[in-house]
Amino acid sequence: MNSALLLVQILNGLQLGVLLFLIAAGLTLVFGVMDFINLAHGVQYMLGAYLAVMFYGLSGSFLVALVLALAGSLLFGLIVELLVFRRLYSRNHLDHVIATFGVILFLNSAVKLVWGAAPLSLPMPDLFSGSISLMGLPYPIWRIVIISVGLACAALLYILVSYSRTGMLVRAGATNSRMVSALGVNIRKLFTIVFGFGAMLAGFAGVMIAPILSVEPGMGDTILILAFVVIVIGGIGSIRGAFLAALLIGMVDTLGRSFSVDILRLVMGPSPARTVGPALASMLIYLLMAVVLYFRPTGLFPAKGRNEPIAAPPALVTSDAGQFATLILPGVIFVALAVLPMTGIAGNKAYVLDLVGRVMIFSIAALALDLLVGFGALISFGHAVFIGLGAYAVGILSSHGISDVLISLPAALILSALFAFATGFVCLRTKGVYFIMITLAFGQMAFFIASSLAPYGGDDGLTISARNTIAGFAPLKSDLVFYYLVFVSLLGAFLLCRALVQSRFGRVLRGAKENPVRLQAIGFEVYRFQLLTYVIAGALGGLSGFLLANATQFVSPAFMSWQRSGELIVMLILGGMGSLSGAILGTAAYLFAEEWLSTVTEHWKVIFGPLLVLVVVFAPGGLIGIATEIKRRLGRG
Repeated sequence: MNSALLLVQILNGLQLGVLLFLIAAGLTLVFGVMDFINLAHGVQYMLGAYLAVMFYGLSGSFLVALVLALAGSLLFGLIVELLVFRRLYSRNHLDHVIATFGVILFLNSAVKLVWGAAPLSLPMPDLFSGSISLMGLPYPIWRIVIISVGLACAALLYILVSYSRTGMLVRAGATNSRMVSALGVNIRKLFTIVFGFGAMLAGFAGVMIAPILSVEPGMGDTILILAFVVIVIGGIGSIRGAFLAALLIGMVDTLGRSFSVDILRLVMGPSPARTVGPALASMLIYLLMAVVLYFRPTGLFPAKGRNEPIAAPPALVTSDAGQFATLILPGVIFVALAVLPMTGIAGNKAYVLDLVGRVMIFSIAALALDLLVGFGALISFGHAVFIGLGAYAVGILSSHGISDVLISLPAALILSALFAFATGFVCLRTKGVYFIMITLAFGQMAFFIASSLAPYGGDDGLTISARNTIAGFAPLKSDLVFYYLVFVSLLGAFLLCRALVQSRFGRVLRGAKENPVRLQAIGFEVYRFQLLTYVIAGALGGLSGFLLANATQFVSPAFMSWQRSGELIVMLILGGMGSLSGAILGTAAYLFAEEWLSTVTEHWKVIFGPLLVLVVVFAPGGLIGIATEIKRRLGRG
């Protein structure tokens, strides 16, 4: 029976692997040829599943539903590429992230609006609805169909890419797209073909998995992260690497989830094994990615001859905006925050203080991220992990009866800083997209560890009975006192970041962003400066988490999810990078818009998603850029 169970799980791993390849193949081509980070690839997988359900309901035929869903996925991919993404190819990776994040928000809410929030299902074709016996265990025929079709698609794709003229252009584009364009190839047309083909492959994967899994909003988010892991491990632009990495990830994930508890029972008791096993199984693929990138920073099988694209570094504020963004605007912001509680606030005063307090708390995390991204060009997609660590330091200590600020605050800062130091030591060996993904990997590891902490709430989170005390007293029970504690923390974080940026340290950090090789040649150890920046940003994220745990009196793994990291990047881009005050403005704009739109409609993300896209396309400098331009025009007038 054990042999039969192992065989079944190997087949399940193979099925997951080929499914991941169908998604990752199109994504790695988009990455390799366009150097474009398409976070919306997961919603294209979801859309394929929803279209199949809809067309099956109209036609009653699985084959008709499959064909029409593929056509719909292709059409959607082409429309989005033509209307939005084509405008962003020359932009930096952060603009790609924000625009595609906006598409995710829009589509996840749009499917709820059109098909409802309840899970849907797609019936299997009658011909493949049975099962066969594998050493006494039944195994669904449809899973074998998925494996067979996936392997056939992999072979067909290999032939297409390796031996056709279009494939030759795709491979050449993955190696050096500028040279291909200089030779007279219509590179825009090539981009459109690749993007549409990738969207169709993702939709095909969604159709194939729909008879097995529930079709529901957000189903593409998890599979998207797995697909990114596949292409980063395999090597950007490499179809062979994507295929082998997909099979490896499928096997590691499936076998780890199936047998981790049994293996751990050999070295520990049954109860600890049941606690540690699921968390370890969830982390395995991210741990594997971190190990691979540590020893091979460009993946196992990077495309031959590929020149790693260097995206334009995020722009700092211009000299015209310098005094306005660094002196005048911060003064206005902090004076307004300081006097807000003293004014006659219309409506519910407690509600306003809570909302503005949340803005200030997340502004601290956004400031830390601006230090990394805006001044160091270190694009982290796992920054929310520091918020979560700071919050859990408060929650875990509180659950053991320790609630004094003099203990919980240093614990939050030290825990976050130590995690930043340990992970930054590994992350900073990589660069570009690989740095983005390895920070995501460590964030996901921490997320799954937090989810497995059953004594501290696990997935459900941990409730904190009361806010922290100070030397036995409880002044933070007062919303007003807590508001000013958050205000002072934000002011201190802002002044610290500004002092760092304006110091010799900040000049070295900006120089490393522009030309690290030259800086290294004149004697500066760039790695040490970047690592210290990463640690400082981590500690500030821990401060944000400490305040958030006290504000909400609740701690959850969701505090450190990759979606929260994406929101922090959105806040930063929305305000304007490299200005510090832009981080505060962007956070306020994001949270105020979220609060207001959610009162208008429960499907507020249908409105908010396109707004993000419009901001990225037409206002790349964010709110700081808009305000600076208005000031410049008024001054000229």
